[in-house]
Amino acid sequence: MATMNPRDHLAAVRREGEALLTTAAPALTAAVPTCPGWSCERLVGHIGRTWRWTAGWVTTGASPDLERAPAGADVVPWARAGLDELVAVLDALDPAATVETWLGPRPAAFWPRRMAMEAALHRVDAQSAVGAVTPIDLPLAVDGVDELFEAVLLFAGTGDLDRRGQTVHLHATDPELADDDGAGEWLVTLDLDEVRLEHAHAKGDVAVRGPASDLYLLLWNRRGAEGLQVFGDERVLADWRTHVTV
Repeated sequence: MATMNPRDHLAAVRREGEALLTTAAPALTAAVPTCPGWSCERLVGHIGRTWRWTAGWVTTGASPDLERAPAGADVVPWARAGLDELVAVLDALDPAATVETWLGPRPAAFWPRRMAMEAALHRVDAQSAVGAVTPIDLPLAVDGVDELFEAVLLFAGTGDLDRRGQTVHLHATDPELADDDGAGEWLVTLDLDEVRLEHAHAKGDVAVRGPASDLYLLLWNRRGAEGLQVFGDERVLADWRTHVTV
């Protein structure tokens, strides 16, 4: 499976963002089970502000002042305009440039990748509100597991997660990954001073097997372990689900 590049990520931002808005538009009052206390209207307002915030940050290198999201049906075209602005800004980035991020200076590829994951996860949130969740595309899901550890958790942390060297082995069972040199296997080590991720076939304190999309959504607490194969100390997985609430 080929590694995703910024053009792939940018296409995913547009595709997943449009799917999110199309799903949420007729269901703005519906509750979002994966975001307790949120409605689809609030979800669309949140993602619209995120798109506009990111476009402003990439353009200026600083956090912009943002207007509040409009209420009711007006939030959908408002958010779509934010998606258009974001895609245009990301499309204009020089791939060789260094840009500001909330982790400090990073290669320009940081933002298309982060926004692709943001759009995909919130598309799943919107679909959960209408009971029709579809998987995240395989390359995006595999890349998303890496991105969670390489970027998001460096900023968001892991809360009160028990970290005494426990290990979690994740094994994506998608047939396309069978001969892909370990791309679909990860070993997560929960050390006190860091959470380490490596692509490795190894025995963890707990192991989880299933499609890459399901593993990614499990790590982000967008689904439980039902239907996945779980071996070993399930308490390690339960502790993750309790405390890693990014």
